[in-house]
Amino acid sequence: MAVIEFLNRPNKTLTALRKAIDYITSLEKTKPHLIWGKDCNLDNAYIEMTTIKRSYGKDTGRQFIHFVQSFSPYDRLTPETANEIAKKLLELDCFKEFQIVTSAHIDKDHIHNHFIINTVNYETGYKWQQNPKDLQRLKDYSDELSRQYGLMVIPSMDKSNYTKAGEYRSTRRGMSWKYELYLAVNECIRNSTSKEEFISNMEKLGYKVKWTDTRKYITFPTPNGKKCRNNKLYKADELTKEKIENRLQLNARYADKGKLQQRMNNVLNAVALLLSPKSNNQRILRTIKTIHYQSLKVMH
Repeated sequence: MAVIEFLNRPNKTLTALRKAIDYITSLEKTKPHLIWGKDCNLDNAYIEMTTIKRSYGKDTGRQFIHFVQSFSPYDRLTPETANEIAKKLLELDCFKEFQIVTSAHIDKDHIHNHFIINTVNYETGYKWQQNPKDLQRLKDYSDELSRQYGLMVIPSMDKSNYTKAGEYRSTRRGMSWKYELYLAVNECIRNSTSKEEFISNMEKLGYKVKWTDTRKYITFPTPNGKKCRNNKLYKADELTKEKIENRLQLNARYADKGKLQQRMNNVLNAVALLLSPKSNNQRILRTIKTIHYQSLKVMH
């Protein structure tokens, strides 16, 4: 799951440009082989960028663009692959003739690529411009690359399935309560053979399920008192009542019920251990991530 986020930080001075380059290339956050420059020499990127600006008289206003491409901690991704994806992302036409420094940061539990773009085109002298359609094309191409590399992808949200900025950033960090709910729903669908068993498994994970014939949508009250309908979750088009029932029926006809029960028990045991005051949280979190990774690759 690669998520694109543009950072709105002070970017109107050459000092800020130098600090931004220093930040993303810091060896406390990355490794030398994960840093590279597009259309500029990495060792002299700041000097080359300022030279272009001054040659066109464009050394005022926005000096750089800083954006991040983040991957889910649930994705099995090496820093080298993330770096390779970054290089392919910059093949988009919108980045043509712009100097860019990029690096893959590995200091968090999720790998993420940083990009610093010189706002002045070195061929034309025009400054960087981006409208909503350009941004969407960038996100769509990032999603396309994610699919090519077998990574998770969150579908684009329309007006009826809108993701707030805070929720979007939380998802990038793997911490969204809606994303956790999505994982629980997906896992319980995958390991249940009936509506009743699905509801029972959800309740074992601490979630309530309000599923009635008279209402179009299913509502999921969380253990913390929040509520979310199935049409507001990620991959909502795959979580309609009809599609959930179809998948449960397929499980009932073709799945090994013993294996389904064992997989569900593994999830429940991992969650129970995580909540234990004596738990080794890091070990258990790795276990849960592995379990969820397997469930997120393909919905069965």
